[in-house]
Amino acid sequence: MSVDNMPTIYELVGDVCGRDFPMLALLPKEKQTKFIDIIYDDVLEADNPSEISEQQIYDYVEEFIAKAVSVSIDDVVDFLS
Repeated sequence: MSVDNMPTIYELVGDVCGRDFPMLALLPKEKQTKFIDIIYDDVLEADNPSEISEQQIYDYVEEFIAKAVSVSIDDVVDFLS
């Protein structure tokens, strides 16, 4: 693949989110975009964002979702207590 055909980091994050995490498609479009923006911003803050792999993005998104679900569960349990 030539450099001209390389996806941008933002496109790569969007592709991974859309392809590998179908539950994100259940979110309203505005929330999907916010989620991708958050992941993208975090990727840019890494040491070498231009060298990040799809697998690293996948792992990060998976961890991010797990943390978000954990916080949500804690909030619901606290609310119901």
